[in-house]
Amino acid sequence: MVFSRRMIRTFRCTAVFLSLVALMGMLFCPMVSAAEPTETTPTDNSASQEAVRALLESALAAERSDPNGLEQTLNRWDRLKATIKDELEAYRIQNIAHSNLLLVLQARIEDLENALNSNRLAIKNLSERMAEFEKIGAIASERTTQLADRISIAEKQLAELLQKAPASAEKTELRGKLNNLLGLLREKEKQGEVFLKAHTLLFDQMKGRMADLIEIRNQLEERLQTQFKSDLYERTLQPFARLRVQHLRTELAVLRDQSGHLLKADFWRRQWSNLRRSGGGTQTAFLVLFLSAVLFRKKVRRYLQSVEQKLEGPGWRMRRLALRLLRRSFVIVCAAVLFGLYDLLKLPHVNFSLGRFLNQMVFTLLFVRWGIDFFQDRIGDFDSQVSIYVRGRMLRFFQLLRGLVLFLLFLVGLFGRSSDLTWTVRLGLEIALLIWMISFWHRLQMVIAQAVRKGEKPPTNSRLAPIRSWTYFVAGGTLLLELIGYDALAVHFMVGWAKTALLAMWANIGWLSIGEWAAFQKAGAGTEPSPAGSGVSAPIGWFMVQMTRLAWFLALLAGGILVWSDTDVMSAGIKQIFNLSVSVGSLVVSVKGVLLALIIFCLTHASARIGKRVLNEKVLDARNFEHGLKESIVTITSYVIWGLGVLLALGVLGVNTTSMAVVFGALSIGIGFGLQNIFNNFISGLILLFERPIQVGDYVEINGMWAEVRKINVRSTIVQTFDNATVIIPNSDFISQQVTNWSFKDPRMRRHVDVGVAYGSDIHLVRSTLLEIADGIPQILKYPRPDVLFMDHGDSALIFRLRFWVHVDNYYNSSTDVRFELDSRFRELGIEIAYPQRDIHIRSVHEDHSSTPTRTDEKNDRPEAETPFHPAKP
Repeated sequence: MVFSRRMIRTFRCTAVFLSLVALMGMLFCPMVSAAEPTETTPTDNSASQEAVRALLESALAAERSDPNGLEQTLNRWDRLKATIKDELEAYRIQNIAHSNLLLVLQARIEDLENALNSNRLAIKNLSERMAEFEKIGAIASERTTQLADRISIAEKQLAELLQKAPASAEKTELRGKLNNLLGLLREKEKQGEVFLKAHTLLFDQMKGRMADLIEIRNQLEERLQTQFKSDLYERTLQPFARLRVQHLRTELAVLRDQSGHLLKADFWRRQWSNLRRSGGGTQTAFLVLFLSAVLFRKKVRRYLQSVEQKLEGPGWRMRRLALRLLRRSFVIVCAAVLFGLYDLLKLPHVNFSLGRFLNQMVFTLLFVRWGIDFFQDRIGDFDSQVSIYVRGRMLRFFQLLRGLVLFLLFLVGLFGRSSDLTWTVRLGLEIALLIWMISFWHRLQMVIAQAVRKGEKPPTNSRLAPIRSWTYFVAGGTLLLELIGYDALAVHFMVGWAKTALLAMWANIGWLSIGEWAAFQKAGAGTEPSPAGSGVSAPIGWFMVQMTRLAWFLALLAGGILVWSDTDVMSAGIKQIFNLSVSVGSLVVSVKGVLLALIIFCLTHASARIGKRVLNEKVLDARNFEHGLKESIVTITSYVIWGLGVLLALGVLGVNTTSMAVVFGALSIGIGFGLQNIFNNFISGLILLFERPIQVGDYVEINGMWAEVRKINVRSTIVQTFDNATVIIPNSDFISQQVTNWSFKDPRMRRHVDVGVAYGSDIHLVRSTLLEIADGIPQILKYPRPDVLFMDHGDSALIFRLRFWVHVDNYYNSSTDVRFELDSRFRELGIEIAYPQRDIHIRSVHEDHSSTPTRTDEKNDRPEAETPFHPAKP
């Protein structure tokens, strides 16, 4: 930024000249045109010449006002160039030192990490310097180009002045001043070209040094990973040889000296220098974010506490616990997130040892804080003797562990992981941990025995045995690895299991919270059943629950891999697994493609269900659509969604157009032989949906069976008879057979009831009574109006027919209600309902006749009971 101000100052006179040349061009136009016959007077020419003279004198004065300005600018440029060359030389020496470190067979992890951090600091500093340098070069190039353009314009004006203007003393003076101005500008142009040449040469050197730094960085990162794996399984043959008193005295002296350095100004001056080298902007931004979290911690905690208070009841217990953990450790969580993000972006530390110590310290504090809060809340609700013992011992354990681990981290930051003093303290901590574990479980058995004698119900041995075995395995395994010489592996083993315990705690809270959410959804479904009968209150809720469970599983898997592996190793391993593929002819199926296809199928299923719900309740519900039309639109939409999802999944799997053509060809052969009926029913289902001869909710009659259409599926249609029997009918039957749709377009049906009255009845009274009966039954529609027909003079009765209209839902019960009311009203009015009668006439006959003819007048179709016949005596 200093150099850019110098450049602006260098070209300040050039900017003044630009405006002057523009004015000169406008003023020279009248001078040139004065030689031609115009109406301009001599007085005007002399005024123009005076104005041009004044402008030239002002421009020359501006150019000569700071005779030493250009020299000072060049001197500053020389100093800056020398500074940059010194920095490049320092980076070259640093690269040589790092290259020598890479040649060492058994380099320390700490040395490699510090070298990598220094390399990143150099890259960051040099990249910022190059960005600033590139801007300066761009500004200088632009100014030089503008200067050349203005010089060209001035030369052109001078040539025109020499050719067209008549010779005079004033003109000669103007030409002389303009020549002087051009001379100054040409000199500055030459100096600008020299500057650009030097700038380009130096910038090329900076780019070359940047390439060397990046190459060394890549080598250091690769060597660091290799060295970490090598040290992880490297064994120290005589680990107890470190316990010599002389080694411990030496390291204690180093500890005293290192602690003294922290109080010296030179140490902090170096840190400040590193901060300036790294730019300081990134570290300042992260520090501001952390300070913001500290300042707003009370407001955030109050908000989380208000939300926590609203989550009352057993159905919110785990979610309330999660909020409580985050509320109590808000500042530490923010610090851990910022440190994790800083390391994830691979940004350089001002002091790598200090940065690593702070990072590990934050993780330790967070582990202890969450452990204390988890045991207090999960076991604090129980007042049994066992719960009180476990809670008290675990709280004291975490508090003691926090102090010991922080002291150990301080020693690691000063001496490194392989220090004798660090190893001794770490070994003592591991022995104390194992002893504490043995004491804890032994005392717990005694507490359980006392609780049983008091009538309490303690945890069963089947629940405690896995936890006890795991604690012995972790503590004993760490100590065993340390004693046989696997130092790095022991540390990795212990830290890995500590992170695993933290991950298991949050996995347990997350899974139980999802279970509470799912139970809440099912409770909502119990009060308001969903149409699909899925057991949740809505497809969106069901989808969110399932996606949350999938996210929980993926997060648990990624967390487990991250705990036991490095981030880069995990990324490379996951990428390698995803890229595994199997070739089947021209089709290449990869693990990534299969997973993406499964995700697409799940999303398609969820989209189809959510789309149905949205169409039914949000889009089509506000329109006056028929129920069957709505069902057709919803079903066709779901078919389209599934079709697009299947095509997209096939594309992700690697099925191209050629493969799809082969598949469809094989499918056509299968349709021709074995899948003809299925395909026929599928096409018939599409015809039913588009043509809509039957719709969901219609009452149809097929094969003599009355039923209501409940659902039109891909292959078949589900109908429900009036006896509540569900019948599955292939779709092709509705296309190829005769189907009676009693509610097609109009759900009204006409019914009739016939009644016969005795001869001699009042027929007008009969007619009015039948109409009154029809008007009094609610199920009978008022329009079209009911009517009565006099059908016939029957053998035994006068036949009347009552016709009326009803909705198809009242097809049967309406006729029953009419007959009940008819019988009651006719009894009240004395109208006789006729029944079949038969009259028998008997005639006397002679004895010698074997039979006597009879005549029977049948009054109705039903025969009357036979009467015994006795012949008459003479």
